[in-house]
Amino acid sequence: MNNVCRVLAEPRANREQGPRRAILAGMYLLWTMLLVAAFSVAGCSKGDQPDLGDVQGTVTLDGQPLAQATVVFRPAGGGRASQGITNEAGKYEIIYIRDIKGAKLGSHKVAITTATETNPEERVPAQYNRQTTLTAEIQPGTNQCDFDLTTK
Repeated sequence: MNNVCRVLAEPRANREQGPRRAILAGMYLLWTMLLVAAFSVAGCSKGDQPDLGDVQGTVTLDGQPLAQATVVFRPAGGGRASQGITNEAGKYEIIYIRDIKGAKLGSHKVAITTATETNPEERVPAQYNRQTTLTAEIQPGTNQCDFDLTTK
């Protein structure tokens, strides 16, 4: 028997469920696609993120590159702090959050520390971290913020 004969030979209830199932499956697929699209757009939106300026620079201590130091930019007007870690050459790049680079535009207090949970020994004087006197003004675009620290 061919396909047409089998469909016609089925009980009436089974014949009516086929189109319903197809419609429900189509609606399910449509809603799934709409939800995926909505989450994709939401994930790419700027949300409540402020305008940011890229920040990079070099940190030295007594004229030598300061490696493995955490550099933190705290907005003077409040908001999320941004931070980076210096490499062996004392160079750093500031990260706002996850893979988003930069710091909020405007005035910042800057703190630089070498202390960590695993190594609490601080090599940088308190005037550059806990009692920081360092500041920076972040503008749109790329900002070069170098810090020449001294232990004297």
